[in-house]
Amino acid sequence: MTALFRYSFLVHLRTFKSIPPLFIYLFVLMLNYTYTPNPILDSYSFTSIALFFIMGWITITIFHAEDEGQKEVTLMHARPVWRYHAALYIIALLNGFILSILSVGYPLVIGGFGEGVNQYHIIMGVLAHFSLSVLSISLSALFTREWMRNPLNTWWGTLSVLILTLALASMGKWLAPVVMWFLPPLYRSLDIMGMGDDLSSISASVYPNYGWILFYSVMLIGVYFILLYRKRK
Repeated sequence: MTALFRYSFLVHLRTFKSIPPLFIYLFVLMLNYTYTPNPILDSYSFTSIALFFIMGWITITIFHAEDEGQKEVTLMHARPVWRYHAALYIIALLNGFILSILSVGYPLVIGGFGEGVNQYHIIMGVLAHFSLSVLSISLSALFTREWMRNPLNTWWGTLSVLILTLALASMGKWLAPVVMWFLPPLYRSLDIMGMGDDLSSISASVYPNYGWILFYSVMLIGVYFILLYRKRK
């Protein structure tokens, strides 16, 4: 598994396909902190949403790093098949984690918030960015070429589901609570990050809500592997 991960990671680096979304995200990140000081949680909320969309793009580039012919050759040497896909997920999660740490750390290094930043802001910033990264990965992977024959369907499907997820998050107050349990829980992060910067502790609702976002994402990843098992059986 280690060798497979190393190989997939090197293929991902050689393609350079992740450079455009990476540079776009870095540009958005720097632009967001052009003027200082900035509100802490609102700024983190904005960049976590930006990362949510960028990770969809990066996920597609990771899962499509090899062409179809090379992918089949790799699968022949990566039995069982799930190991190959697990390696791709791990690479995507690693990208999401690194960008999450960068997103939280960058404004701290440049003094983008002025005074008043404490460890609770940092913890919530990391939770917001990483949980939405994982949610984006789990949603976007369901629209990769493993399931979509037409490449255009991959991109339009991914973009559509991410935009729809954000739109539903803003409509949460008009939807029945039972319906919200089945929708991608991006809205939970938006609600939490809107509580204001005057933090002396972390609310008891923070960990369960971000835990649900991660659990929901893990369930979607589980659906991916169940579908993969049935397809390859």
